[in-house]
Amino acid sequence: MVTDYEKLGLFYLGRKYDMEARSLKEVPVLYDSKDLTTHAVIIGMTGSGKTGLGIGLLEEALIDGIPVIAIDPKGDLTNLMLTFPEL
Repeated sequence: MVTDYEKLGLFYLGRKYDMEARSLKEVPVLYDSKDLTTHAVIIGMTGSGKTGLGIGLLEEALIDGIPVIAIDPKGDLTNLMLTFPEL
């Protein structure tokens, strides 16, 4: 049986976090790829998870065969590709 987030067109980004209980819930956070029809930008403060989110989105897009052009001025993605050339 295929879970919802394994279907094409849905990006699995992780699980919901309960701020009060300070724990992860079993509820997945999903993003519909149809919402990425033109452009996207990820912004946030240092250490807020921008690179992690970006890598997750790129991975899910590539799994679904969605073309990606990524601009990474800091070079985190380049360093990742040098570390894991098979990607």
